[in-house]
Amino acid sequence: MSTPTAPAQAPKKGKKLLILLVCVVFAGAGAAFPMFVNVPALFAKSKEDKGKEKKESKTAIVPFGEITVNLSEDRLARYLRVKVSVLVEADSEKEVTDLVTKKKAAIKSAMITHLAGKSVKDVSGSSGVTRMQRELLERMEDVLYPDGGSHIKSVLFEEYVVQ
Repeated sequence: MSTPTAPAQAPKKGKKLLILLVCVVFAGAGAAFPMFVNVPALFAKSKEDKGKEKKESKTAIVPFGEITVNLSEDRLARYLRVKVSVLVEADSEKEVTDLVTKKKAAIKSAMITHLAGKSVKDVSGSSGVTRMQRELLERMEDVLYPDGGSHIKSVLFEEYVVQ
């Protein structure tokens, strides 16, 4: 009876050995692959793609101005002061500058109305700053481009003070 159990254990040892051998071969191949192949070149962009990105990424900064608003706090009088600039496509810098100058009062009113409802918690921290940039961009686009087709890439803060 001990004879039939011995052959049953031999294939299990063979399977384990085969699996171990396959793992060692693949690990060795994975380690040797970068020695024979220029891996960074596989993931690098061609010179044409880099040139297109540089052409597309030309931007300009249009200054907007400073906004000071009281925050919505129950116990304390707190305020937020931001100095805003707008990042635009370089091709449309003059158009956006003219639009911002022409509709500055409406933009500022929309921004003040939006910011006045915020609490200190809403505007604090890096996530609060990022959220404010995104929300002010939306307000600015609503005033300048009500039908869409915005040339504004983002809203930038030169100063951001919560006190």
